[in-house]
Amino acid sequence: MNRKTLQFHESRTFALFVLAAFLFLLPGTIQGQEKISLATSVDKSTITIGDLITYTVAVSRDPQVQVKMPSLGENLGGFEIRDYTVHEPRKQNDRILDQVDYIISTFEVGEFEIPPIEIGYIMPGETEQKSLKTESIKIVVESVKPSEEGDIREIKPPWEIPYDWKPVIIIGSIAFLVLLAVLILIIYIRKRRQGKALLPRKTPPPRPPHEVAYEELQRLAASDLLARGKHKRFYSEISEIIRFYVEGRYHIIALELTTTELMDELTAVPVMDKHLNLFRQFLDLCDLVKFAKYKPVGRENEDIMQAALQIVDETKDQRGDEDRKEGEFITPKAMDGEGHPNEKSQQENATPSSQEEFPLNGKEEDREKG
Repeated sequence: MNRKTLQFHESRTFALFVLAAFLFLLPGTIQGQEKISLATSVDKSTITIGDLITYTVAVSRDPQVQVKMPSLGENLGGFEIRDYTVHEPRKQNDRILDQVDYIISTFEVGEFEIPPIEIGYIMPGETEQKSLKTESIKIVVESVKPSEEGDIREIKPPWEIPYDWKPVIIIGSIAFLVLLAVLILIIYIRKRRQGKALLPRKTPPPRPPHEVAYEELQRLAASDLLARGKHKRFYSEISEIIRFYVEGRYHIIALELTTTELMDELTAVPVMDKHLNLFRQFLDLCDLVKFAKYKPVGRENEDIMQAALQIVDETKDQRGDEDRKEGEFITPKAMDGEGHPNEKSQQENATPSSQEEFPLNGKEEDREKG
């Protein structure tokens, strides 16, 4: 065997030995990498001077692997450690997660690098401590100063202080309340002088016109006008009672109309012919006494009262309750029940009474004179 052949065999033997040694160590290395892993991260890679960065170191390992996390005095290059938090180990997919957070900052401008951090660990069944290193992380720190370009700038206008409207609103509100109170006081004084309430009150509905007419006819029959010879006033009042009834029943301004005008209005309502005749006979007799100085005799005073009652009875709104029993008569006080005047009435009728006679409110005399 020559020299060259011997050297070839020796070289091949050495190569096989190195390859065998590598293959022997490789499963342990792969197995070690599977049992523990290391990762680092930051919450932001670009900051301004004084900003805080959270730098996190996390180790994921098998429960049997022992690990030594970095300490507070770890070298982080140009960064200052402002705070330090070691989290309790926690389980994550059948593995243990160890985590350390650093709060760091710097007050210099430029590009910086967080250097690698080394952690130690011991595999199960071994006593020798091994180590892993993190990757370095680059951080850019920018200045907070304004740009030096254009250092000379335009003069800013004076700062205007905003006008305070609060006093104006308060004074205006007080003035408005004072004016409102004065206005209410003036209205109250005027209402009181007029005998009215400040606030409107609920008034009862108006009484049916036939009720008012019955009441007024009863009052007139109980008066002593006929006994005192006041025929003109008696006939004026009974005429106005019926005219007032017509206003409420047919909505005609009867008190302001002459007999002729009133009959025209009643015809246009319309009113039944028999009722028109009742109205005409009643009003004509009243006009004779009031304006022609006619002196009623016999039962005419009682008849005029019964005529008025008949008008109300036959023309009133039948939906209302009966206010007078059917067939009930009202006899004037001056009559004796048989239609004859009593002695006192005869004596007074003999005395002139033209100076004392007057209508209820003077409306009909003024109307006829006009």
